[in-house]
Amino acid sequence: MRPQATNTAALLAESPSSPPLPYAPWAAGISPAVERELELATVAEHPAHTVDVAVIGAGVAGLSAALGARAAGATVAVFEAATTIGAGATGRNAGILSAGVNMALADVPAENEDLRAIWPATNQLLLSLVEESRQPGALVAASLTGSLSLAERPGAARHLAAEAKARVAVGIRAELWTPAQVAEKTSGRLNTSTVMAALWMPDEGRIQPLTLLAHLARQARAAGVSLVGGARMSALSETTGAAQHSGWDLQLEDGATIAARGLILATGPTAEPNARIYALAFPAELPDDFPLFWDSAPFTYADYRPGDGRLGVSGGRYGRAGAIARDAHYHRRLTESTRHWLPELAQVAPSHAWAVDLAVAPDMVPQTRVLGERAPGLAIEGLGALGVLPGILLGRRAGTQVATRVS
Repeated sequence: MRPQATNTAALLAESPSSPPLPYAPWAAGISPAVERELELATVAEHPAHTVDVAVIGAGVAGLSAALGARAAGATVAVFEAATTIGAGATGRNAGILSAGVNMALADVPAENEDLRAIWPATNQLLLSLVEESRQPGALVAASLTGSLSLAERPGAARHLAAEAKARVAVGIRAELWTPAQVAEKTSGRLNTSTVMAALWMPDEGRIQPLTLLAHLARQARAAGVSLVGGARMSALSETTGAAQHSGWDLQLEDGATIAARGLILATGPTAEPNARIYALAFPAELPDDFPLFWDSAPFTYADYRPGDGRLGVSGGRYGRAGAIARDAHYHRRLTESTRHWLPELAQVAPSHAWAVDLAVAPDMVPQTRVLGERAPGLAIEGLGALGVLPGILLGRRAGTQVATRVS
């Protein structure tokens, strides 16, 4: 995976002999079995140039779409621009398992039943992934730790109360906690001096993103899906005719052409980014069951993910996509907020400091968009922050829908 450029000048001053590494830490320590599953065959090794369903993008959404289409009986090939799986948004995310999308369930209008349904559906996905991780020989590494949303102001505390009510109403466990309960849960290591109230969500946790991708890739290969790397698209076009003869031509940069009856575009939120999101990792020996936590205030929050001998931190105010001049400023702010919540890290410098450009908005809703006029085709969109579980959900649905139309 190629690291994304970042300016870490301010952090270098803290630890000149050991500057933070400018990429996500996920590749460190993965097993050979995971590494093998992330490897991709080349276009030259792909034997078929005609498939029922072509999926562009081998991230969580693309692999899930391929599995959905294959389960519906279609022949499927996934085409990834990178030479390995994990170079996109999933491989650089925070590794948090949280139900829902990048907005509060309490803010979703009651009449929007389709959007509200994403919360219980992704909650079930979360629990099933954790259960799969417990099976012998499992590749995916996931665990339930619970999560804490922390309110430092009266307005935020009121919003947490509304969120707890909304989650319980759709069958998701949630409880309002006092600062004393937070302190007890975190053995006094989390600074609760500014906390007014907290929302405890026991059915949330963490995941190692590369192991999730390897898990999905293994499932796809076992089902007979072809996974192809180094497949950069130069053009794609709809071939129209009678409905049963419509399809897609995919032109690759190396000159090869792939013909498909159906198409799923799952290039992810890094394809057309509008914001730059920042992340750090600190060496931190926290218990395996230490919960995820974050400041509940909208637009200024950061997410904290303990685990694997680290504390991952991501978020804060977003920068402008493609602009790296203020990276050090945003990384410094994340460092300061981390030390506010975990005072024991006051003298600890980050081991990693990276950034990722994403399409993201406070009210962004994951959805599918119809491609073309006659040929079956869907684009999976809106998978910015908090897009892993919705990506699996929408990917499976999109795969089933497109495969059903080509059968």
